Amino acid sequence: MVKYKKFITFFISIIILIIAVVLSNPLRWSEESIERYVLNKTPINSSFDEVRLVINNHKWKISDSSQTHGFYDQRFRPAKITGDMYIRASLGDYQGIPFEANVTIYWGFGKDGKLIDVWIWKTWDAL
Repeated sequence: MVKYKKFITFFISIIILIIAVVLSNPLRWSEESIERYVLNKTPINSSFDEVRLVINNHKWKISDSSQTHGFYDQRFRPAKITGDMYIRASLGDYQGIPFEANVTIYWGFGKDGKLIDVWIWKTWDAL
């Protein structure tokens, strides 16, 4: 009976540890939670250069940017162009079950170069 109790205690401890590790990774948070986190780091009205600095400081990878047009915003049907300039960066990847996930952020800026919108886009890849 004592061995059984020790096994159950050990098993529950492992489960709690796994849950804590999973929840501590911001990439695994919901898109809404990641958006709040990103807006805390890059508030609305931040400049294009301020956002680039935050991206570089966090070692996120800029995959595309433009100071001549906005981004193709697929949150909407039909999709629309958001902003007059944008930055797209990858926050990173994580292994889900069973698919790998990527978290990408789009920052949209107005003509004055000030942040007007943020879109968090999670994608999953089975390969």
